[in-house]
Amino acid sequence: MTTAYIGLGSNEGDRLANLASAIDALSEVPDTHVERASRAYETEPAYVENQARFVNAVVEVTTDLEALQLLGYLQQIEDTLGRVRDISNGPRTIDLDILTFGDEEISTPELTVPHPGIEERAFVVVPLHEIAPHFRMPDGSRLHVDAASVGRVVSDLGMIADLGVMHNEPVLAADWVQVATCNAGQDVVTGWDAAISLQREVLGDAGIPYAFDPYAPDEAMDPFGMPVVYRLLVPADYADKANRLIAEVLAAEPQFPADLGGDALE
Repeated sequence: MTTAYIGLGSNEGDRLANLASAIDALSEVPDTHVERASRAYETEPAYVENQARFVNAVVEVTTDLEALQLLGYLQQIEDTLGRVRDISNGPRTIDLDILTFGDEEISTPELTVPHPGIEERAFVVVPLHEIAPHFRMPDGSRLHVDAASVGRVVSDLGMIADLGVMHNEPVLAADWVQVATCNAGQDVVTGWDAAISLQREVLGDAGIPYAFDPYAPDEAMDPFGMPVVYRLLVPADYADKANRLIAEVLAAEPQFPADLGGDALE
């Protein structure tokens, strides 16, 4: 299996929905598994400035495909989602780029890996830093946030809400409601999963039943069968109390990124 990082971008239509649809389609690529997905970041347009702001993210996948095979699937996804290739670096519904493919260095007419310009692109470095803080390029070099000045991050739009659940309708009864979203791709020590763990403890201490969609209460969970993003649910009668307790937990927990400044990826 090869670990690859894929950059996503959209500045036409419903940008967040485009990213969610693309990642959902990525999860259907043969012999490929979505391991982690970053939060969505609104960014300044790069290279061609007279266009709308982008929403960008980075996804980590593991795959048994060859790089050119993976590229073919990415281009199919782009075509399905309405990508029009008429202006270089211009507006697009979706853009999917292979940033790195294991330790391979590839230079062909169809594909260059690592993707040119990674080091200067804030819209790549910031989300990559989020999901792979120890990332190194194939030559062993690190990326530095403060050196990435192209396509600067304007705002953190949070997690991509539909990611991983677009084809997984809630299996729980209608009297259960969502009170939080969990990202299985985040480090279990920091960020959202730490907050979710605290939420579970708080809900349990308060006697509030909870479940993780798509699993019903008391159903055995297969952590390897969970979508990348799933939902924390409670019975509707407990929703107000649960939301109040969760808000208190989140207010006390630092959220990524606390600082978009110049730390190196180590």
